[in-house]
Amino acid sequence: MNVDDIYNSVAQNMLVNIGRQEWSKAVIEVEYYGDDALKMKGGFHQKNTDFTSFKFRNFDRKIVNDFQQLHEITTENDSNKWNRAVFYLKPTGEFNIDFSWDQELADEIEWLNDE
Repeated sequence: MNVDDIYNSVAQNMLVNIGRQEWSKAVIEVEYYGDDALKMKGGFHQKNTDFTSFKFRNFDRKIVNDFQQLHEITTENDSNKWNRAVFYLKPTGEFNIDFSWDQELADEIEWLNDE
């Protein structure tokens, strides 16, 4: 699976969970804790600007694997280190993903792993 396949898979999972509702923008925020742990939150803005949170229990479990694979692929050579990602999707199919490094999160994970 390549990066484009992963982006498409995440987008499809979001679309299935939005259903037939009118919406203007959807977002998933990811905190990546390690090889087998991550946290997701997000939802979508309806046309009337109300925000509806995703119920991730209704998502295909594959989305977790998608973000784990994305992390593995994009951090292969340690030049693009990230532990936070935000995936944006518009009804037109336009998407964007922002990766960032949060040192506080990294320190917290390290501290918890040392306990």
